[in-house]
Amino acid sequence: MHSRIIAVAHARFRSHGFAATSVSDIAADLDVAPTYLYKFFRSKTAIGEAVSASLLEGIQGAVERIVVSDIDARDKILGLFATTLRESVDMFFADRKLHDLVSRCLEEDWAAVPRHKARMRVLIREIIVGGMADGTFDAGLDVEEATEAVFWALYPFSHPSILEQTIDDDLVTRAVVIARFCLRALGAKVME
Repeated sequence: MHSRIIAVAHARFRSHGFAATSVSDIAADLDVAPTYLYKFFRSKTAIGEAVSASLLEGIQGAVERIVVSDIDARDKILGLFATTLRESVDMFFADRKLHDLVSRCLEEDWAAVPRHKARMRVLIREIIVGGMADGTFDAGLDVEEATEAVFWALYPFSHPSILEQTIDDDLVTRAVVIARFCLRALGAKVME
């Protein structure tokens, strides 16, 4: 039932928006009493957070596929930037109402946000450590510092408010430029 509530809420938020949706609306779509939903979620905000978390997990899943792939560390960094940008733009701008939900999630720092940031840092760290181990990246790097640097370089390509302000720019080219800069900082030779 937990998953069904999230799926129905996702559809309702997509079509009507978070602000215009009530717990009663979600319950009606599920053909249950509104009080029944409170067995699973303590508030509408908690439901919104669960939907936001599932959206952010979509980005994480795409990045995880890059991390576990057989491509070299250079291509993983390039893929990290390209994939994060593509997934973020698709998710945040394919549907304005979901963009607003995730923006609210970030602005109010719902629990899904620190979990997402922590997971992205773990994935970035895995790429860096793997690249150091195979000689692609400088073995003397401070792993935590490098992870933070790449995380914050990636941030403008994943934050809905920043993307909204820069969507008219050539973000794909900018992502490649920043990814190549990160590669040079990591000690990798960048192939043009």
